[in-house]
Amino acid sequence: MTAPLSALPDRTLIERTLAGESDCFTVLMERHVAAVRKRIKCMIWNPADQDEIVQETFFKAWRCLSSFRFDATFRTWIVRVAINETLQHYRRNRCNSIVQATTSIDTFASQHELPDKALERIEERHRVRAAVTRLPKEYRLVVIHRDLDELTQQETAERLQFSIPGVKTRLFRARRMLSRALRERSAA
Repeated sequence: MTAPLSALPDRTLIERTLAGESDCFTVLMERHVAAVRKRIKCMIWNPADQDEIVQETFFKAWRCLSSFRFDATFRTWIVRVAINETLQHYRRNRCNSIVQATTSIDTFASQHELPDKALERIEERHRVRAAVTRLPKEYRLVVIHRDLDELTQQETAERLQFSIPGVKTRLFRARRMLSRALRERSAA
C-alpha cells in the first residue's frame, strides 16, 4: 500500500515529477501556493497581476525543476522564483510604458501611493532592517528565516539546529527586542 501523494516530502515529489509523474507537481503547487501568493502580494498591488505572476512562477518552476539542487528547501526556491518573476514583471512594464512629455512634474500621478508615503515606507523598511542587524545572532537568524525567508518553524529549527520550542521562544524575544528598538528610535 502506498502513501497518498500529499503525504510525501517535497524531495520525493520533485524526484517523481522529474520521472514523469505530473500529479506530483500539482501537489507541490498546492502545498506552496500560499507562500508564493503571500510574497507576490507584498510586491504587487493589482490582483490580476498577482494571479498572472503566480501562474508564471509555477510555469517557470515546472520548466526549471531539473535545475533544483536541494541546497535549500523547495519553498525557499519557489519563493525566490516568484520574486524574480515579480521583478521581471516590473522591468517589462517599465520598458513598455510610454511617457509623454509634460510641462510639469505635478502632472505625474503615482498608480499606487503618494511619493511621501512611499518614502516613509522605504525609510521604515531601512529602520527595521537596521534593527534586525543589531539583534544578537541567534535572534537575528530566527527572524530572518521565519519572517523574511518565510520558512516554517520546523524548517527553521532544522536549519538552525534548534528545537521548535527554542525557535518559538527566540522568535518571540527577537520580535519583542525589535519592537522596543523601533519604539526607542522613533521616540528619539
